[in-house]
Amino acid sequence: MSRWLVVSSTFPQYAGDPRGRFVCRHWEQAAERHGVDVRVLAPQTRWVEGGLDTSLDVVRFRYAPRVWASLTGRFGMVANLREMPLRAALVPMYWQAQQMALRRQLELYRPDHVVAHMLLPCGWPVAVACSKRRVSYDLYGHGSDVDVLLSIGRWRRGTVLRLLAGAKQVYLPSQEKLHRVRAWLGADAASVHLAVETMAHVVATGRDPTVTGSGVVGPPRILFMGRLVRQKGVDVLLRAVGLLGGEVAIDIAGDGPERRPLERLAARLGVDARFLGYVEGVEHARAYARASVVCVPSREVGAFSEGAPLVVLEARRYGLPVVGTRVGGIPELCADDPQAELVTPNDPGGLAVALASVLRQRLGDDREDRARSSRGPSDGWAA
Repeated sequence: MSRWLVVSSTFPQYAGDPRGRFVCRHWEQAAERHGVDVRVLAPQTRWVEGGLDTSLDVVRFRYAPRVWASLTGRFGMVANLREMPLRAALVPMYWQAQQMALRRQLELYRPDHVVAHMLLPCGWPVAVACSKRRVSYDLYGHGSDVDVLLSIGRWRRGTVLRLLAGAKQVYLPSQEKLHRVRAWLGADAASVHLAVETMAHVVATGRDPTVTGSGVVGPPRILFMGRLVRQKGVDVLLRAVGLLGGEVAIDIAGDGPERRPLERLAARLGVDARFLGYVEGVEHARAYARASVVCVPSREVGAFSEGAPLVVLEARRYGLPVVGTRVGGIPELCADDPQAELVTPNDPGGLAVALASVLRQRLGDDREDRARSSRGPSDGWAA
């Protein structure tokens, strides 16, 4: 059986952890589909607790004493650094520990192929180590890691080009990110094997049978689900909801360093907002069941943009319309969805107009469905 080593800085830290769950699901499916043995190498963080409900062999490496190991996990490396800049002192420790753990796995596990999720901090050392040992490797970029690598590439172009060109395949989350990388490569683009992998297949299809309805009364609810970081644009969403008055409420499912400022903003605007934190399992499904619309108000912040947020596809699973911004891979994920509305980022007024329009349509459809149900099949309504 072929052996594949997957190196990722993002991976679930306990059973039910939504962070990095897409990486876990992707490789569970790949192992079953291709009949390969998959081992995952991921960091040991302060939030790791117990085992994971997965068929994958997970090996964790330590880069700091448990109480300090907070560079990865939780909100993601970039957001963790923004929350506490002193964590930058952990970067060289992480880098060295990851390199040592990678070399050990290459010697002991002897993988036939290596995969790195996150071009930084994983792709770079994987490319260097595998090139030395003549082991094939793939690279997966997901979002901010692509942006950071391209920024570094302004000064280390030759190095970045070599690590990308040496990969059997470089996967990017959207056509938008692929075009960015291709533009950065210029004439060298022909030497790099680029492809788009949205990870759409990790999103389950069909509604969750354990959740049959919300049973919620009151105003229609807008759902945001994701990390509470600046590029997600939740502050813009709160301002848009404020413009709609008391006609709607909002559920914010997720966490991040921006949570407290966002809570203060919601209170100042008088918005009916519930901050749910990360939701898992049945609570995750119930958050969708309560919602009338899902909003993805992402924006670019400096060099950082959006990848391909899977919340767009999850919304479709529950039959919910999406209002999103024309940023990153969002337009691509919404392209074949007749319910989706796209707006300009950083525009609370435009977002409010789109949300109001979608909610009017949604509530009209709901009233029609209830009328059909109350009339019954004998009244001549189509099933």
